[in-house]
This record gives sequence, C-alpha cells and structure tokens, in this order.
Amino acid sequence: MATPVRLRPKYKPRSKIGPLPGFVFVALRWAVAWAIVGLVVGVLSLVRKALSFTEANANPDGGTAFWVPVMIGAAAAAGLGIGSIYTGLLAVSADWRDSLEGDDWKTRLGPYVLCGAAAGLIAGFLVGGITAALFFAVLGACTAGALTWIDIRKGLDGPRSQSVARR
Repeated sequence: MATPVRLRPKYKPRSKIGPLPGFVFVALRWAVAWAIVGLVVGVLSLVRKALSFTEANANPDGGTAFWVPVMIGAAAAAGLGIGSIYTGLLAVSADWRDSLEGDDWKTRLGPYVLCGAAAGLIAGFLVGGITAALFFAVLGACTAGALTWIDIRKGLDGPRSQSVARR
C-alpha cells in the first residue's frame, strides 16, 4: 500500500507564541481591539454629553462618566465572543485557505476578512436580526482585515491566526 501524501501548508506554521494556545490568543486580540474601540466610543459619548452645557434645559448628570467603562466592557465581551467564532471558522477553513493559489495581498487577506465577516454575521443574527447581522459583519470584516494587515506588515510568515488550525 502506498503511504498517503501529507499536504504541506501554504505558509510556514509559526511556533507557539506564548503560554496561551492560538485559539485563545486570537480571541483575546479581538477582545483588546474591540475594547479600544469601546474606549473611543465611550470617550466620544462623554465629550458629547459634556458639551451639552450650552443647552437651556441641560442638567448635570453624575453618571455620565460611568458609560466609559461600560462601553469598554461591553465591547471587549462582544470582541471576545466574535473572536471566538472567528477562530473557530479559521480552524474549519484551514484546508481551503491553504489551497488558494497566489501570494498577493488579496489571497493572503481575503480569507481572513471573509471569516471575520461570517463571524460577525453569526453573532449579529444571534443578537438581533438582519440589521444587527449586517452591522456586526462589517465590524467583523474590518477587525479581521486590520489585525491580519498588522500581522502582514510586521513581516510574519502569515497572520497569527494561521496557528489556530495547527494546534
């Protein structure tokens, strides 16, 4: 009997980055990225409320600053959830990603953006229908594109999320 041929991955698998497995590490990166967005949204909300002193019926509200940590926590939780779905989709689509031909930016970035959009779509449907699904699909695609682009710009052999399917 002939021995089966073992397919080699398109990009060289990265060594383990730290004590966390790849799955957890990628999900935590998504949580951090979304927490930063939550911080920006919370601060902008705080500034918008602080500038309302010019209105005639403005009343000082002591709980306005409370929204900054709430937005950070909510965004981090959403990022962790969508990042977990994203890494699951990466693990499932590893063979498809490795079979793509070419080495241009579309081939390297495209599958990750599609997985991010699909993860956002799944989470959006769970949260609140077609409008939320489309909203989170766009955010998921942007997050996946940004994090993958950062990894490619750092000169890594592939995105860090490449190691998810290899564990």
